[in-house]
Amino acid sequence: MHHPPPSVAATPGFIPPEDSRDPDARRPGSSRTPRVVKKKGELLTEDEKKANHIASEQKRRQNIRVGYDQLIQIVPTLTPSQRSEALILQKTVEYIRYLLMEREILESQVKEAGH
Repeated sequence: MHHPPPSVAATPGFIPPEDSRDPDARRPGSSRTPRVVKKKGELLTEDEKKANHIASEQKRRQNIRVGYDQLIQIVPTLTPSQRSEALILQKTVEYIRYLLMEREILESQVKEAGH
């Protein structure tokens, strides 16, 4: 029988991700710059364009943070204290490779049992 790598075997099981539909619900102190919306045909001022750009960038960064938070919850070898994006991605790739290997093993066992 195949055994998972020690880093995977030594960690608790799968933790389901939180609902991430509302990223602000996860970060109580987050505040966003509201987007400026005008009527059709009205042009935005430079300050309004800048405010919209800032709001869009904040939303993009927040979505990235939520994605990393979800990876931390899903990958058993990660803990919330590990905030290095490079480490999170590295351990996520390791975990996906492990899962693919486990899948191959299970598929071959099913095939053998069917014969």
